[in-house]
Amino acid sequence: MNEITKFIAGLNDNQKKLFTIALVIVVAALFDRLLIAPTMSRLTSIDEDITKEEASIKQDIRFLGYKDRISKESREIDPYLTKIVSTDEEMIAAFLKKIENLANQSKVTLIKVNPASGEQTAQYWKYQADLECSGQLGDVISFIHSVNTATDLLKVVKFNFTSKKSDTDEIKAAMTIEKIVVPSKGMPVKAQDANNDHPNVPQTNPPASP
Repeated sequence: MNEITKFIAGLNDNQKKLFTIALVIVVAALFDRLLIAPTMSRLTSIDEDITKEEASIKQDIRFLGYKDRISKESREIDPYLTKIVSTDEEMIAAFLKKIENLANQSKVTLIKVNPASGEQTAQYWKYQADLECSGQLGDVISFIHSVNTATDLLKVVKFNFTSKKSDTDEIKAAMTIEKIVVPSKGMPVKAQDANNDHPNVPQTNPPASP
C-alpha cells in the first residue's frame, strides 16, 4: 500500500489524470465483468423462460378451447351412440320395434317387413329392412320424416309410392330403411359373431296398426 502511495506521489499532474482515468476504466471493466454481465445474462435467460412459458400457456389455452369444442361435439353425438351392444337378433328386434312404433305414431299400417342380416364394418354395424305399408299420403310422408330424424340413426334409403284408389289420398308404399349402430366405446366382438357370422333372419309380418 505504501508503494502505491509513493507511486502516485511521484506522478505529475498529467500522469495522475491518466492514472485516474485508467483506474476508472479498470474498475468499470471489472464491474461490468463481475456484476453487469452476469446480471444481463440472467435477465436474458429469464426473458427466454418467460417467452417459453407464454407460448406454453397460449398452447394450453388453445388446447382447452379444443377440449371444450370436443366435449360439446361429444354431447351432441352422444344420443346417437349405442351404449350396450347386443346380438344380431336383439339388434334387429329393436330395429323392427322402432319401425313399428314410428309407423303407429304416424298412423301408417305396416303390411310386411323383411329384415336382412347385419353387416359389420370397422366403425359400425348396418342393418336394413324392406317393408310395405299403407296410409294417407301425408301420414306416409310423416312416417318417412320421423324415420330420418330419429336418434336411432335410421334412414329411408329407397322408397316407391303407388296409389290404392284414384279418388283418395290413400297410398301403398314400399321402402328400404337402414339402421346404423355405432358403439360408444369402439367396436367390440359380439358373442354371436364368434359362432354365427350370418344369422338367418326370418321374414316378419307385424300386426296391422289399429
